[in-house]
Amino acid sequence: MTDTDPELKDAYQRLEVAIEQVMRLEDFQGVMTEWIVVTSTQRYEEGGITQVGTLVPEGAGAVPYHRLIGLLDYALTRMRAEVARDDD
Repeated sequence: MTDTDPELKDAYQRLEVAIEQVMRLEDFQGVMTEWIVVTSTQRYEEGGITQVGTLVPEGAGAVPYHRLIGLLDYALTRMRAEVARDDD
């Protein structure tokens, strides 16, 4: 994201507000310090293309990769544990 795109900056601010609202409604405790949104889109054309993307505060580069990877790895570990419990 660039500082010269006010529409994009506004969208990121609204996204962060929406994430905070959902966290409050889901009864999260504490202050959000980092976030990442993972998206997947499918284009239905010849060959069908799947695109996976990530959104982070203020666009790419705002949060160091090692922090993002740690967050994603932790979430993935928890999801795998849930799946393993469900399989019992």
